[in-house]
Amino acid sequence: LPPTPQVAKHVAALCTQQHGVRVVQQLLHEAASAGMDISAAVGSLLEGELGYLAAHPFGNYAVQAALRHAVPSQRVAMLDALLPSILALSGSKHGSNVAEMLLMLASVEQLEAVRRQIFGPPDTPVDLAELPQLRALMSSPFGNYVLQALLRKLKDGRRSAALQLVERHISDDNFGRAILAAASSA
Repeated sequence: LPPTPQVAKHVAALCTQQHGVRVVQQLLHEAASAGMDISAAVGSLLEGELGYLAAHPFGNYAVQAALRHAVPSQRVAMLDALLPSILALSGSKHGSNVAEMLLMLASVEQLEAVRRQIFGPPDTPVDLAELPQLRALMSSPFGNYVLQALLRKLKDGRRSAALQLVERHISDDNFGRAILAAASSA
């Protein structure tokens, strides 16, 4: 069955409950697989506390499912709403999963905006002190995976410049070595 307006209206509330989010995930997956309209349910997420749900221990799963199954216009709206918060999402266990998915779905322009936010302008030598976002992601047990996801998505020139910055700023108190190891095996 497609999500009824009554169910769609309560999607955000269901997403904050352990069993409720499973219902929402299943509903989104099954309805989308059957070619049914899920726009009301996704719209409910968009109109609700999308940023809160993206970092919520249960809600993040529904946000990821919605990103996977939404129609393109709603997916773009979700990306536009969540990408400005990608660094904040990257710092939490649950938000980092959504942040990685955002990077997988982001356009080239959106990826470039995130890259600039973390690594600064291209071809500009900088010190790590001038890149607090990079320092935070390299030091975060969750953010370093988001950084790895970004590095996988960058094109060759931008990727190699970013990897050089990571390499220059490896220390014993960050995940720089793990980030480079993951990048070399990708």
